[in-house]
Amino acid sequence: MNNVSGMLEQRRRDLVALKQQLKKRQKKYPAGTLRISKCRGKAQYYHREEASDRLGKYLTPDKKETVMLLAQKDYDRRLQMAAEQEIKAIKAFLERYPSTPPEKIFASLSEDRMKLIVPFYETDEMFMLQWCSKEYEGLPFKEDSPELYTDRGERVRSKSEVIIANLMAKESIPYKYECPLYLNGFGTVHPDFTALNVKKRKEYYWEHLGMMEDPEYSEKAVRKISAYIKNGIFPGEQLILTAETKDFPVDVREIKMFIQHYLQ
Repeated sequence: MNNVSGMLEQRRRDLVALKQQLKKRQKKYPAGTLRISKCRGKAQYYHREEASDRLGKYLTPDKKETVMLLAQKDYDRRLQMAAEQEIKAIKAFLERYPSTPPEKIFASLSEDRMKLIVPFYETDEMFMLQWCSKEYEGLPFKEDSPELYTDRGERVRSKSEVIIANLMAKESIPYKYECPLYLNGFGTVHPDFTALNVKKRKEYYWEHLGMMEDPEYSEKAVRKISAYIKNGIFPGEQLILTAETKDFPVDVREIKMFIQHYLQ
């Protein structure tokens, strides 16, 4: 599924969920509708319990809750109608939308034919291979550092980083360990992982803060996060942050959730 159809399908699911939520809310509303008129510049409210009732029954000031429920009911009705119209429009569009957009034509060809063609659009695989092929120099390890290795044979600095790397590799997420990144006003940093969302063709920087109980370590971590933000790299957007202490170790389930949310 390409980006356009994928986004529209997600929008359709969101609208369907909205309709279901609105349907549940209908049970708490009183029957009828609200009519609002002006008298000397002040709003007056009337409850039309039947469709044939044009004027309705005047609602005194102590009936404010009824007024608000009827107003909310009308808003929900309009919201539901708009959602239904958009769902129909999305469905009609997707039914006519081509299953293979121009960007995917090259990938649909045989290998022999691919060899004869210079593609107009770069495929996801080509983009990923080019991204992975860029060489970089990571940080050296101290002589007394523990020797910890991922399933791919890469040396990392902590058991938690082994877990993160292995989980990304299991999901075929391209990543680089401690790839240098220059931050204006701070200098060169080496994010624990620089990962690639191939579908979005977007890089994410993953910092695992593994010793947050250490005041000196925590202070350095806060300064680094501040530098990311000042360079337009925000936590929850392009910057993934995980943390642990001795008493609260890394949660594998959360790591999987981060991978699914940002990188797949």
